[in-house]
Amino acid sequence: MRTKANSTSKFAGMLFLVCLTITPSLHAADWIALFDGKSLSGWRLRYEGGRNGWRVEDGILINQPPSTDLVSEQRFGDFQLHIEFRMPRGSNSGVYLQGRYEIQLLDSYGAKPATHICGGIYGLLVPRFNASKPADEWQVFEVKFVQARRSPDGKITRRARVTVIHNGVTIHENAELARVTGGALDGNEGVPGPLMLQGDHGPVHFRNIYIRPLSEEEADSPEMLPPPAGVMAYRTLFDGKSLKGWRILKTAHGTGGKWEAVDGVLQGTQEPPGNGGVLATVDKYRDFEVVAEIKPDYGIDSGLFLRTTEDGRCYQVTIDYRDGGQVGTLYGEGCGGWLAPNERWKEAWREGDWNLLRAVVIGQPPRIRVWLNERLLVDFADKEARLPEAGFIGLQVHGGGDWQGKLTRFRNIRILTIE
Repeated sequence: MRTKANSTSKFAGMLFLVCLTITPSLHAADWIALFDGKSLSGWRLRYEGGRNGWRVEDGILINQPPSTDLVSEQRFGDFQLHIEFRMPRGSNSGVYLQGRYEIQLLDSYGAKPATHICGGIYGLLVPRFNASKPADEWQVFEVKFVQARRSPDGKITRRARVTVIHNGVTIHENAELARVTGGALDGNEGVPGPLMLQGDHGPVHFRNIYIRPLSEEEADSPEMLPPPAGVMAYRTLFDGKSLKGWRILKTAHGTGGKWEAVDGVLQGTQEPPGNGGVLATVDKYRDFEVVAEIKPDYGIDSGLFLRTTEDGRCYQVTIDYRDGGQVGTLYGEGCGGWLAPNERWKEAWREGDWNLLRAVVIGQPPRIRVWLNERLLVDFADKEARLPEAGFIGLQVHGGGDWQGKLTRFRNIRILTIE
């Protein structure tokens, strides 16, 4: 976060442009490790002779203010970025794309979305969800940045655009950046620039900083490239186009119901009336974090199944969106009934909009935590092993009654396996 913009002298700006003209052009290539885990090689302080609170310990880049912003020596045009960070309690920092557009870093767990919370484009864009984790936990940004375009006479013909996935949650999607943010190195939009890490606000830890220049074709594509190997990465469970990686489980709810991929949404309904079922992953998972956006029609009973067995027993995160129902609470499907109800779920619910479910399952017997949007609804430590220690992830269409064509909807389903 910047309380005021830092101005750049005309001379410095001219020198910056001259330097750019002799920088070799960048083409699509493999991931580049901007931080080698050992030193500050490839980085410089924003101001020569400025205070340096940056150091490397055990493979982690640490900033302890008072300090100066840290700037990469390499500059980039269109790129994808993977960066992991950890915020001490109450801390504040930022990641500047091309040194011009700040993605806010803040200890903002549980706060309402705003431009100044973690993941906000400071002063410009509010994240769709607050995907922050508590202080001192490692977090990750996957960023796709497409720089502004200029005509031959220098006029901006298309603004820069950004997609940000924060801890597996899409918080900005191909969003336009109307201007540079406060504290930018310069206002040279459409010109390659460095990555800058804010140093003058609060302490912050970084690791696994990778960047990949994009070709014109990759920049224009809506797809994100897979992250580099060996990093903290949320894997996509639903590709937005097909049911690849999923299969029907035969359960007491029926023969499966009807499931389709439509315009990036995985949607399910009864077919025929009263016939439901469970769509489950092909792979099993033990300890994991799963995130999914949901938008059910009113009057249906659905769920997100955790550690599902072949016969449909599971820990169910409820999507019971009916009179008297609950969303985001925990039910033992075929293994105990209500485990953690929460009648206050509506305080977190976004009526008529997409809502974010996040669930973390660890251990055997497991501890299960469930968040609905910004609110923790479930923190349940089981005392018995109701199910095998590994199972499928499932999506439910409840059998019985008649949904009358209503849909349960899921999108942006991602998983982080926990070792």
